Amino acid sequence: MPEDHVKLRLRFKESEDLPEAEGMWAQPVDAHDGGGTYRLANTSFFVALATGDTVRAALDGHGALQIVDIVAPCDRVLTVTEHTDGVPDEEVQRIADAWTEGTDGWTEGTNGLLYTIWPEGMGLEEVSDVLQRSIGRSPAWTWHATALPADRVREQHTEIDFELDTTAPPEFATDYWAPEDPEWAARGITDAERLAFIQSLASEDPRVATTLKNGRHDNVLRYIERLNAADPRTLPPLDGPLLDEV
Repeated sequence: MPEDHVKLRLRFKESEDLPEAEGMWAQPVDAHDGGGTYRLANTSFFVALATGDTVRAALDGHGALQIVDIVAPCDRVLTVTEHTDGVPDEEVQRIADAWTEGTDGWTEGTNGLLYTIWPEGMGLEEVSDVLQRSIGRSPAWTWHATALPADRVREQHTEIDFELDTTAPPEFATDYWAPEDPEWAARGITDAERLAFIQSLASEDPRVATTLKNGRHDNVLRYIERLNAADPRTLPPLDGPLLDEV
């Protein structure tokens, strides 16, 4: 992720269908150490917020930047399409790339869902034509949802908790110690600086520590790779969560 991008925390109201929060990448627009306005650099996988939408964030009790308002949606169409497990990854990539090839639009994906932010100036009718031509007759594909700019304003988001979370994070301690874990040496990871980074993640995030204790070291490596990605829009879709819940 470019150095000028920051991580925002999007909180959700309690629901069986939503996690507690979602991490979002964003670029500062008019920001300072305590928060400000930011332009989203990726699309939410849970609610109708798209890359390019401008939000306001403030420091919460965890020391993280929490989204506390939606300033303005960008003037683009967001669609969500779904495909069955039987569609090969190569075909999914080919079809998704063709939708916005040569434009400033792009697609992100996870768990069989593709989130496409269409080129600026491309209306819903044009989007519909493209989707109908490419997947309209295939039983393996479904046009799942659409979010126009008017659907992405604050008033439409009753599922987002915009109230600033001022509670301090619970204390967390782990007996996991990366330098003594033989699984890292088995993977050729012996550099002290890299092991220290892994240990810091395990010490700060109970999910990382739990995943490592469950022996899913490769998942943690993929998690680190995604954290350090120069551009989250280039990341391949996930077929499930990388980290184990506590």
